[in-house]
This record gives sequence, C-alpha cells and structure tokens, in this order.
Amino acid sequence: MLLDTLGAFEDMPSWEEAADALFHAGHTLNPSTLHGAMVGLLGAGFSPHSEQHFSATVAALEKALAVEFTGELVDFISRLSLSTLSAIVDADYTFQPLLPPDDEAMENRLLSISEWTAGFLSGFTQGITIREAASEPIPSLTAEALKDMAAIAQVDTEQASSEDAERQLDDIIEYIRFAAINIVSDAQSTQEATSEDL
Repeated sequence: MLLDTLGAFEDMPSWEEAADALFHAGHTLNPSTLHGAMVGLLGAGFSPHSEQHFSATVAALEKALAVEFTGELVDFISRLSLSTLSAIVDADYTFQPLLPPDDEAMENRLLSISEWTAGFLSGFTQGITIREAASEPIPSLTAEALKDMAAIAQVDTEQASSEDAERQLDDIIEYIRFAAINIVSDAQSTQEATSEDL
C-alpha cells in the first residue's frame, strides 16, 4: 500500500461537495451512485494507488456508470478514491458510504442508499469483467453480501419518516458499510498477495 493513502480519509468530501462537483461538470449523477461504483471497483480488485491504476479506475467507472469524466472532476474523483480506500483500510473503520446528511428527507436518504448499492453492484460487475476474473470463484461471504445489496437496491423509497424507519435506515447503512469494508479488504489483500507472487 502506498503511504499517500494513509490518513487521506481526512480529506473525504461530503455528499454535498460531490453533488456540486458533479453538477458543475454537467452530470446529474447521484453522488452516492458514483461512490458506490467506486467502492464496487475496489471490491473487484481495482486500486487507485498509481497514475496508471487510477486511469484504469476512472475508465472502469465511466463504463460502469455510462458517463464521461473530464477536467476538474477527474481530480475530484482522485481525491474521493484515495480518501475512500484510506478509510476502508483504516484500523478504526472510518469508512462510510457517501450519503446525504441525516437532516435530508427520508425519501432522499433511502433513494441514495438504493443508488449507492446499485452503484456498488455496477462497479463490482464492471471490475470483475475488465479484470477477466469472472472465472475466479467469488468468496461465499462476498456473494451473500452482493445478494443482500441487490435487495437493498430495491428498497422502497416511499417510507415515511419515523423512529422505527430511522433505526432501520441506520441498520442498513451499518450493514453496507461493513460489507463494503470486508469485500474491499479481501480484494486488496488478494491483489497484494498476487502482485507479490509475480
């Protein structure tokens, strides 16, 4: 792991910052979709550590989301990917899915959770396809988490805000948070072991 990712999670942009960056670049993409796809790629073994790897990550992100990233947005994505990976590998589990703040309407938060998990699945699938790793077996815990994420992506966004709904929302966020940490950590460890074998 490169040292420049250590502590980079402190530079993690907020959901609003990501929304502004996307909007100014002319994209209507939900920031949660972008972040989910990025984490999905990391979970498929992609790594933004070097310039070459980062370029491959951006190209894979564009394919997964069917968009094109240019200019300042690429710099923003670099910051987002490094801070995300840093948070995932941090011993204190600082990683959080990029979601709207708690004072946002319940409908928007549920929609963004659905978008984040859908993005994760797109990124993961795209990453596996590009790496031609489809023939490699997916660990059973990862496969189970992917199935759960597919169900979460279908979440009903019409739920009214209530204490019970808030609690369920928190539980879902915690679940996808730890599922993502586990999937990415496993993939990064496998990648490191593979590159050491070469």
